[in-house]
Amino acid sequence: MIVDPDKVASIIKDVAETEIVPRFGALKKGDIDTKSGPNDFVTKADRAAESALKSALADAYPSVAFIGEESAAADPSILDALHGDGAFWIVDPLDGTRNFVQKRDEFATIVALVVNGETKAGWIYAIPDKKFAVASLGDGAQWDEAPLKPVRNNDGVVSGFRAIGNLAEPFASDMVPKLRASFVTQSARCAAYAYIHLLTGKKDFALYSRCSPWDHAAGTLMLHEIGGRAAYLDNGEAYRPVATQGRPLLVAGNDHGFSRVAQTLR
Repeated sequence: MIVDPDKVASIIKDVAETEIVPRFGALKKGDIDTKSGPNDFVTKADRAAESALKSALADAYPSVAFIGEESAAADPSILDALHGDGAFWIVDPLDGTRNFVQKRDEFATIVALVVNGETKAGWIYAIPDKKFAVASLGDGAQWDEAPLKPVRNNDGVVSGFRAIGNLAEPFASDMVPKLRASFVTQSARCAAYAYIHLLTGKKDFALYSRCSPWDHAAGTLMLHEIGGRAAYLDNGEAYRPVATQGRPLLVAGNDHGFSRVAQTLR
């Protein structure tokens, strides 16, 4: 499956500017709903953007199936297709919806192309900054149209993001105290921006416990392309674009940072 990265980026940007940007700071009460809990927001912007992306990507690449976050929320069984063969767009139309609702300018659109279980390309559009991170398997990664270089080793204070509210036992009891004692972390309020911080060396790692492919497929590919790493700490399995929950997924900008954090948490 060959796609034009610039064409896909143009689709993503056009949809964001049409369906998301005009609604920032202008949502009405009826435009906001919740899904799995009181802080798991979905808005009119999420749904409109997903619908527009599905239509535009289908027009451009009709042979690629579509899996969006909101579609999967309505029918989780569509994620089962990722365990088999085929080409899929994996889409988070509005990552950081809680930020969007609370008028924090840290939200994005994430798109990944997965073919036969492997992520082939990824796009993260940081909407408030109007900048893209883009990667294609084997071709490197870019941020704001400039090639990304490998992240330098950090032998000083290690800092990162955490999203570990769904961490299963015994991982929660074992790893969380070590995480708090050894590293400086902050809550990962937006997966897209967490990956951008890792790609640009502003943070060293992120630890996740609920891994939806629309949050991680694109970002992990980008890290891979610059020498980063994403793997589960329970068995060392490299990240794959499927849904998991409860398992500790560690992502880092380079092997040095990954090993340092992994050795401490294990």
